[in-house]
Amino acid sequence: MPRLNIRQKIIFAIITFTVCFGCVALLSFSNMGQLKTSIALVEKTDDIANLVLELRRVEKNFFLYQDKRFFAQAGGYIKQISALLDTIRAKKEMKYAAILTARMKDELQNYDTIISNMEYSAKNFKIFPANSQENLRECGKTLVETAKSISASERLKIFTINEKLRTNLMVSMTGVALIMVLLVFFFFKNILRPLKQVQNATRRIASGTFKPLEIHNDHDEIQQVFAALNSMVEQLNKRQEQLIQARKLSSIGTLASGMAHQLNNPLNNISTSCQILMENKSGEDPFADKMMKNISQETLRARDIVQGLLDFSRQKDYAPSNSSLRFVTERVEGLVSSRLPANIKLNIDLPQDITIPVDAQHMQEVFINLILNSIQAIEPDQGEISVSGSIKESGIQILVKDSGQGMTPDVMSRIFDPFYTTKEVGQGTGLGLSIAYGIIEKAGGKILVSSIENQGTTFTINLPLNRDS
Repeated sequence: MPRLNIRQKIIFAIITFTVCFGCVALLSFSNMGQLKTSIALVEKTDDIANLVLELRRVEKNFFLYQDKRFFAQAGGYIKQISALLDTIRAKKEMKYAAILTARMKDELQNYDTIISNMEYSAKNFKIFPANSQENLRECGKTLVETAKSISASERLKIFTINEKLRTNLMVSMTGVALIMVLLVFFFFKNILRPLKQVQNATRRIASGTFKPLEIHNDHDEIQQVFAALNSMVEQLNKRQEQLIQARKLSSIGTLASGMAHQLNNPLNNISTSCQILMENKSGEDPFADKMMKNISQETLRARDIVQGLLDFSRQKDYAPSNSSLRFVTERVEGLVSSRLPANIKLNIDLPQDITIPVDAQHMQEVFINLILNSIQAIEPDQGEISVSGSIKESGIQILVKDSGQGMTPDVMSRIFDPFYTTKEVGQGTGLGLSIAYGIIEKAGGKILVSSIENQGTTFTINLPLNRDS
């Protein structure tokens, strides 16, 4: 039998409760109907008994006063009693009383025969048979006893039905009490106790203690709640580790910013010293002039990298302006050059005349995140990353392609979710692409991804067209 969930169990309990009470109600209604019928029949049997007593009273007056009106009165009473007996015998509920009424019918017929014989004798012979009076009294006495028996049997039936009603009431009350106990036990075991466990678990989560809940194979809503809570706890553990890693990266960024400020001074000194030496020793040694020129160029390149690092690490609000796309990517190329392995080639092919209405610093962050993500997708293999752009009717389209491992459809559907990462611990926080997505959204554009496993990935950035360019 399949297990039921809590909703099905409650529905089953309600149906069972309703069916039980319905059966008790129908049984009680049936008993009430029988009781009503029995009371009506008792009234009829009482009427029969009263008519029999009236018949005996007329009989007594006849023997005392020789009043011949007795025959007519007795005939009327006999007809009334006979009609009531026929009514009672027609009731199927009166099985035992039907036997008595049949016997009483015969006795009444015998009584009527005796009276008819007495009436005939009185008209023709003026005398009654010797034993007529005694037979009439005995027959009348029997009628009275039979009428009392019929009435007593119906009263006994009323008492029996009443006992049934009392028994049904006691059984119903016991059933209600039992069902209430079972419902209390059910709600405590299946709802209240699990909710208490959930409450304690949430308190532990709030205090920083993450302990998964034990899941029983009940296939109900509580199991689903426990599974969801355990999943939440697992995700919270991951998020906590990623937040710690993000804080570390933030601290590293702050440290790098401070180091960049410190590096500016020696770089300026090296550049100044190189310029002075070039002015004083220029032309004396061609090889020395070449080395001095290389030193000056590399010093300027290092200063640009430090300045780019300073600009990138400096926090500021999003402030869009018309920026050259080529200029933005050149700054990015300088920043990621130290992270670019020798086996991976970065190609940037962008027209000089494309300007984008975005915040240059935030756009640098987008490209850095996409390029670093492509590098990690290619490593340790040999590959290529290309950045290209063009102007479309709908706006500016920028493509960042790599020849990396590609992504499965499941990974691709979650690639922009915050903290989602397929990299090992320490290799990424899962925030880079989410941040890039937010920046492009803030710029009024869209970023899309298409990927094929083992064939590479393409990020497509669509930005609104700068009409002033």
